[in-house]
Amino acid sequence: MIKKSIYHFCLLCVTLLFSFVVKAQTQEVLSLEKAKQLAISQNKLLEIQQEKVNELNFKKDETGANSLPMLYLTGNYAHTFNDDNSIVIPQGALGSIGDFSIPGQNLTVYEGKQNMLTGGLLAYQPLTQLLRVNNGVKAIEAQAKVEQFKLKAAQSKIENSIEKLYYAVRIQEKKLETAQTNIDWAKAKLYDAESALLAKQIQNVNVIGLKADLADKKHDYLVEEIALDNYLVDLKTTLMLPDSVDVKLEDQPIKIYNLNSKAYYLSQANNNNELLGAKKQIEAANYGTKAAKNAYLPDLGVIGGVTYQNVISELPSTSYYLGVNFTWNVLGFVKHRAQLGESISKQNQAKAYAEHTISKINGAIEKGYRNAIQAQKLMDVADEAYNFRLEEYRIKKDGLDSGLLTKKELLETKYTLDKAKQDAFSSRLNFNMAVLDLNTLIGL
Repeated sequence: MIKKSIYHFCLLCVTLLFSFVVKAQTQEVLSLEKAKQLAISQNKLLEIQQEKVNELNFKKDETGANSLPMLYLTGNYAHTFNDDNSIVIPQGALGSIGDFSIPGQNLTVYEGKQNMLTGGLLAYQPLTQLLRVNNGVKAIEAQAKVEQFKLKAAQSKIENSIEKLYYAVRIQEKKLETAQTNIDWAKAKLYDAESALLAKQIQNVNVIGLKADLADKKHDYLVEEIALDNYLVDLKTTLMLPDSVDVKLEDQPIKIYNLNSKAYYLSQANNNNELLGAKKQIEAANYGTKAAKNAYLPDLGVIGGVTYQNVISELPSTSYYLGVNFTWNVLGFVKHRAQLGESISKQNQAKAYAEHTISKINGAIEKGYRNAIQAQKLMDVADEAYNFRLEEYRIKKDGLDSGLLTKKELLETKYTLDKAKQDAFSSRLNFNMAVLDLNTLIGL
């Protein structure tokens, strides 16, 4: 009785544990667009790149603030604990002339106070520095655009990789279907052979060979199944989904991309994000060179302000002033010359990189278009083969229904049909991937 109770208790625990595991294994059904959106929203490198853009925008605002007037407000307060802080020249301290003392009576030079207050407001508006600030702002703005194009290129690269992974999973699913059909065909051949062995029409070695063939087909199925699992793991890793999520792809129709002429892709190469960023880098370097040249100018600005004091009563308590400030570091040309040379070097680097990028993109378009044409030819041939296999299967299925063919013969035809279907499906997706690479190169 006790053993029976323990058995029921263990069975209950296993049941509860199994139900918990099933609930923990959530399922995510993904369409292609949903997978792309999820990858973009979850990718931390894109988030970092966006923050680089934000950082440069803030830096641009910081640099632009240097063109605004500078206002300095100062104030000082002091309290003395002496009751009498006055400065007095006593009578006769400077001598006497006859009966007259110098001074003739106590002379108060300065009447001190216990509470002393001074303050002022200083305003400075730079003038010649505005040229350098303006060029600096434009250089940083161009650099921010460079990082923005890098962000777009990274997003495009991620979307491209997600779409290719999506296609790889779909292709692998078709391979798995074909492998299963191959197993069914091997089982049918083995069944017929075992029946023939019982009737002593064949030898046992023939059956053993067919069993080995079935084991090979099961091995092939396992290989394709493992490859599918690996693609799904790669997809989950790219989407930053936990391993507990069971990913399923939505069974949606595949739209065949349109392949334009090679001249079209070459003409649209200027829209490549990397090339656009390289051109903006030239622009940033040009403004940097202008800012370096502006550094040779002296600093000239307008200065003005107001002061207040209650320390010396003989002086005005409030005073206003307005003037011009001129500062020129005469020996600063050595530093400025080095800064200008550095800016010119960056300018040359940016131009060389842009030329290299143009050459690289044009070469990639040439190669990509050649791959797309080859993929298109393979797709057309695969579609033609699939249509013929489909017609063959239809005719043989009618033969099975009329009793002219066996199920094993139909399974053989079904395997060749599934293989042709898989080849046609794979060729379409491979063609899409070739066009996708071309579209990415022109910034689409």
